[in-house]
Amino acid sequence: MAISHVRMDFRLIHGQILVAWNSSYPSDEILVCNDKVATDPMQVQLLKAVAPSGVKVRIFSLKDAADYINNPANAEKKLFVIVKYAEDAVGLMDYGVKFDTINLGNQAFVRGAEKLNKSVYLTEPSVKAIKVLHDRGLTITARMLPQDSSAEQWPTLQKLFAKWL
Repeated sequence: MAISHVRMDFRLIHGQILVAWNSSYPSDEILVCNDKVATDPMQVQLLKAVAPSGVKVRIFSLKDAADYINNPANAEKKLFVIVKYAEDAVGLMDYGVKFDTINLGNQAFVRGAEKLNKSVYLTEPSVKAIKVLHDRGLTITARMLPQDSSAEQWPTLQKLFAKWL
């Protein structure tokens, strides 16, 4: 399996994914990995409807996504993985999916969230999940567009969210 990119983005599939990210990380399939989304027929239908030409969109629970990614029959596919929350990325790893970087994409402000940058607001559970990812050796980036800096964000996260770590 060749994961081309792993992105956390509460919007899942949207214009930036379809144009900028898919161009920079060409993929055979876009996998949306979130337990709640996978069980919502309306969201599944809408996400599949926006698929770019030539790219298949699959929406999976975390367990089903891991089974799919780790299936030897899919070893030659280039997969762009989108998780809704950092907790989803931890779940994928818990099920045996291997990747080395997670890109923190758009996360809207919700009650209790604090700002990482202009488009990423994190809750305490997300920060704790990102710490788990960091502790497992992942590089943490926060790129809104592919051309943005891929600098490691862990030092910034430690500073801004020390009270939750």
